Amino acid sequence: MRARAAVPPHPAVVTDWRPRVLSAVVLGAILFNFALCFVNTNLFRTGAAIVIGCEMALIGVTLALIAGRTFDLFVILGVYVAYTLFLAALQGSFDPKPARDLMIPVIFYFAARELGSREDGDRLVWAAVWIVLVVGLFEYGFLKQFVRLFDILGYYVSRGTVQAAAAEMSGDRLFASGMRYEGRTLLPMLGEHRVSSVFLEPVSVGNFGAICFSWIVLRDWGRPLRMMLRLLPVVAIFTLADARFGLSISILSIATCAFAGLTGRVLVAAAPFAVIVALAWIGYTYPDVAWDNTLRGRILLGGQFLSKLDVYDIFALVPNFAFTADSGYAYTLVKIGLAGFVAMWLLFAFAPARDIVAWRYRVFVAVYVTLLLVISNSIYSIKTAALLWYLVGALDARQSAPSLAPTPVRTPLRRTRLRPA
Repeated sequence: MRARAAVPPHPAVVTDWRPRVLSAVVLGAILFNFALCFVNTNLFRTGAAIVIGCEMALIGVTLALIAGRTFDLFVILGVYVAYTLFLAALQGSFDPKPARDLMIPVIFYFAARELGSREDGDRLVWAAVWIVLVVGLFEYGFLKQFVRLFDILGYYVSRGTVQAAAAEMSGDRLFASGMRYEGRTLLPMLGEHRVSSVFLEPVSVGNFGAICFSWIVLRDWGRPLRMMLRLLPVVAIFTLADARFGLSISILSIATCAFAGLTGRVLVAAAPFAVIVALAWIGYTYPDVAWDNTLRGRILLGGQFLSKLDVYDIFALVPNFAFTADSGYAYTLVKIGLAGFVAMWLLFAFAPARDIVAWRYRVFVAVYVTLLLVISNSIYSIKTAALLWYLVGALDARQSAPSLAPTPVRTPLRRTRLRPA
């Protein structure tokens, strides 16, 4: 009788659930304001504390997912927290919003670099695009029914973002920019209504569309027919929201993909500071010229904001309570300070990129952030920032599709037993 070795059983596998939880957190960051608006309209009042609590929960869960996995993250966060506490001591008060503004990019980037993947990014973008489009079509086609379920203006009043007296004068219950009474730019036949979908205001719709448009261009670069088909729902989102800036940046993303290989890190590092100097010069040159809600007018407004800042404002050494939401650079300087912004931007510009694909998207992000800060501080909103920095981190991730790749459990080596045939 000849003995034969027994076939060992298949090793046990354990699926890593953390990448899927991280994707759910990013989707939650996109949708939680929409959900709170429904709760505020139909169930109970949701104030600013609940909104802040939800944001902190999303950030906290993300941090918990990568606790102990990356030392660099906690070094950067530690230095940044110490910096914000230093500014708070100089100003005599602590504002948590600027402290959280730059935590979002750092935390979601490192989380995606550790747990994300390009394939997970594809699935996340695709799911988010269709959710935003379906809700947007419902809003556009059934506006009266939509605002009965989602009283957007009432939600922003509950948050404290909009004054109750101003809300009483509105009859459409949409955010202030939800109607373009001077006439829309994209397909004027669609009327004055600008769809805000799950974001509740059109500006974030444009930002979201630009992020997804550029991702699809990046991932389908070299496959033009597939790219155009996948871009159709994103273009529909732009059109419904009449998102002029988002569409312009999206078209520019095609050029960034084509010429990213010729773009050096020094150019990326210098870009926002060159824009700050140019805007300040415009503000000093035209200090009393009235601005309007056009691109030219918003650039003029941003320059006038910057021209009024002194050295103490620029470095955030003194409290500044001026309304700067319409000028992202002015907001960044008076709330975060030039030193903090320079440090974070240089980390972004000079951090190693995994390959040319990751560098292409990083160049797009540099263009997107540099131009968006001219007209708005919405770059810091978690509604779109979580997705953006997840995608940047996913491109630098070392693993491939971790959520679908089970981790084998090592079993000790055993001596092979012989048994009779």
